[in-house]
Amino acid sequence: MEPQRQQVVIVGAGPAGMMLAYQLATNGVSVRVLERHPDFKREFRGELVQASVVAALEKSGLMKELLARGLALPGVRRQMVLGHRRNVRVPGPVEVGAIVSQPGLLGLLHESCSRHEGYRLDFGATVLEAVTTDGRVTALKVRQGGVETTVAGDLFVVCNGRNSGLRKSFGLETIAFETTANALWLRFDLRDAPEVLPKDVHVHMFGKGVVMVLQPSSAHRLHIAYSAPGDLNALKKDLPALRARLLPTLRGRLRELVDAKLTEETETQVLKIVVDRVASWHAPGILFLGDAAHTMSPSGGQGLNVAIRDTFVAANVLVPALLEGKSIDASLLEQIQSEREPEIDAIQKGQTRAAQMVMKPLVLLHVIFTILGLAMIFLRAKLQRGHGLTPPEPRYLTTGPPPR
Repeated sequence: MEPQRQQVVIVGAGPAGMMLAYQLATNGVSVRVLERHPDFKREFRGELVQASVVAALEKSGLMKELLARGLALPGVRRQMVLGHRRNVRVPGPVEVGAIVSQPGLLGLLHESCSRHEGYRLDFGATVLEAVTTDGRVTALKVRQGGVETTVAGDLFVVCNGRNSGLRKSFGLETIAFETTANALWLRFDLRDAPEVLPKDVHVHMFGKGVVMVLQPSSAHRLHIAYSAPGDLNALKKDLPALRARLLPTLRGRLRELVDAKLTEETETQVLKIVVDRVASWHAPGILFLGDAAHTMSPSGGQGLNVAIRDTFVAANVLVPALLEGKSIDASLLEQIQSEREPEIDAIQKGQTRAAQMVMKPLVLLHVIFTILGLAMIFLRAKLQRGHGLTPPEPRYLTTGPPPR
């Protein structure tokens, strides 16, 4: 039997995969999404949405619906603190973003896509390998419900993260950046004390690699990320040791609540910090986006946002070509990479510098941020322009008719 053919097959129903699917499906492109998990309810995913992505979600009407459903917290800033008291800033403009429930966003995108013919999402579908014909990817072997099938397509877009088997199977050359400590993520239910939840994201730096991040979430939940040198997997299993290291980074009522709620049932996950990218984001018939192309550290909450901005550029290039029946060749895929790579390069280099900086003793961090503060006074106008990279404008992220 000939396998069913789609114009675009997307591997991974995370933010990049679903945001790209939304832009394709709502503009008349046939798209099928393959997701190995049974649903969208995966924990400890990025939720801090930056201003450029918020603006795009507002323009499309998606943010209005997220707010109506209680799935987004607007007006969120990222506050950086030395120790417990000294608020500091890094060069660049102050951005106001939002906290968005990732499962909520993915579910909303799926609902919107489902209103259009030619869209399909398969949960529980594990991609096994790519099938090539004359050197071009023409299909994927997929296992679903214990049965192996073949899914054919004109273009395959890989958005299933840094551990993508497809990324590894193509032997893509990887450029790796230096990283430091991993991060232990914990989630607490604070419905019994919602007033304690911070309104913004607070990043506390204590020197010598110890960083603690407080992040509010929807449904009155609190995420805490604790990063420090050493074996965090072992620390996760040793509650007395974890208390001894985590609680001193907290203050007041919040410290009391975390102390009381930290048990063996607390939701936790150790995130291995990796910063890398593949030299080429594409091969004949296949394109890699998001973490599958460039893995970011949690620093600055960049991973979610750059992945979504990847899809804006990809859709801008792919939608008109697909609707016009053009062949998706290397030049089009290279156009996507070349437009996105400058921002990725700048952010990854910045994340590497930040990782090296937080390893300094706290007293030296005070000196560094004092110097940065003085520099920002004299460079204020230039800093307000940011790093000189203009966020991509999504032309196909719209609730109205497709653009002409």
